Amino acid sequence: MARLLDLLMFSGTVGDVVGCKGPHGFYIRSRPRRSDKAPSPKQQEARGKLSLAMGFLKPLKEMIYMGFAGAHGTRSKTTAMNAAASHLLNYAMEGEFPDITVNPAAVRLSRGTLMQLPDAVLEQTGSEITVTWLPFVSPFSGHADDCVMVACYNLQERSVTVGKAVRSDGLATLDLSELPVDSTSLIYVCVADRDLKRFSNSQFLGRVDMGFSLHRS
Repeated sequence: MARLLDLLMFSGTVGDVVGCKGPHGFYIRSRPRRSDKAPSPKQQEARGKLSLAMGFLKPLKEMIYMGFAGAHGTRSKTTAMNAAASHLLNYAMEGEFPDITVNPAAVRLSRGTLMQLPDAVLEQTGSEITVTWLPFVSPFSGHADDCVMVACYNLQERSVTVGKAVRSDGLATLDLSELPVDSTSLIYVCVADRDLKRFSNSQFLGRVDMGFSLHRS
């Protein structure tokens, strides 16, 4: 169904024509035709990998929007997610289609030139995890009040829990008692400046099993 904007413009679909009002004015285009051809093996592989990548990243989208937007001038959510997916497809995809998996250690949730956390270590005590690091500040990159975000990505619930500290603390804790027993979580850490505009490259610290054991990266 189309909506009439004035005598010469419309928004929607009329037959094989699509009308749309974009940020730079009104435009029309032909409606794409659905192909009756079966996808080729390469197309199936590309679609399978993209589906796996986007499925993995979707629960992490809020962190990715922040962590990648600053590295791109547009600060667009779409651009940020596309950049994170591109990195995953190029560096974190393992195996041969259809037996493909994501290597979480190679996934990136943020990208930037801000200093990472030196000697970051993940420890687990019961349902609580602790991340420690050297509160070192480089005169060229990083400040004592940089925001440290510890993200716990639970694979069973597909949920993300975030704990925060500042760089000078040298320590952050996260209570995971609400997570399902016998579930597995991936632990990442990102660092941002006080305005959340500049970020470090994210760091993967390991897996946590709520059984309770720790698998380091």
